[in-house]
Amino acid sequence: MMTATTHRRHQDRVPADRRLFGIDRRTLLPAGIVLAAAVVMHWGVPWVNDQVPYSETVPAGGTMSLGRDVRFSPPAGWGISDGVLTGGIDEGTAYPDTATVFTGATSITLETGSFEGSPSELLERIETIDEATGTNPLRSSVTTITTASGIPGVISQFRGAASDGAIAAFVDDGVGIEVVIRTPNSTADKTGALVGQALSSITIDGTDR
Repeated sequence: MMTATTHRRHQDRVPADRRLFGIDRRTLLPAGIVLAAAVVMHWGVPWVNDQVPYSETVPAGGTMSLGRDVRFSPPAGWGISDGVLTGGIDEGTAYPDTATVFTGATSITLETGSFEGSPSELLERIETIDEATGTNPLRSSVTTITTASGIPGVISQFRGAASDGAIAAFVDDGVGIEVVIRTPNSTADKTGALVGQALSSITIDGTDR
């Protein structure tokens, strides 16, 4: 005599014509959709991102202008995610105070503002803001740096939770310039020379000192 438990097992058993290699065919489609979505997210999205050209890149010999007559020459071919190329706005319109260029996950960000102190004081102010916002990374000792046009500054390398890089501060004629360089952790820096050239190219008023 068939027990109630045995009867339920027979009812729960999937008929042979609905199975594939012992698996209920009805579960294959949902599982396939989940697998396909995972594949697209893991491989497809990065591939598509690599195929889409940047909306704007730095041309050879190109410069970017910021507020307070600050100008610098980013590496040619890098993408522009913030800021304007020199001559890229209508005459009489003020240039923005920030600019960011990048290649892969490496980026250079400049921000300008009025500042009457020294480069070291500007760097200390930046560090204070980072501490207040909880983004203060572990920094190395501060080193002096001077641009090709003679603008004095200081630079300090850092190691953060998500990226390594450096923060530089320049001050001249009441204009302060903050520069943040970021590159992924545990990644060999193959762009160090290009970043150095970009820092060296910074000018104020577009003239040498």
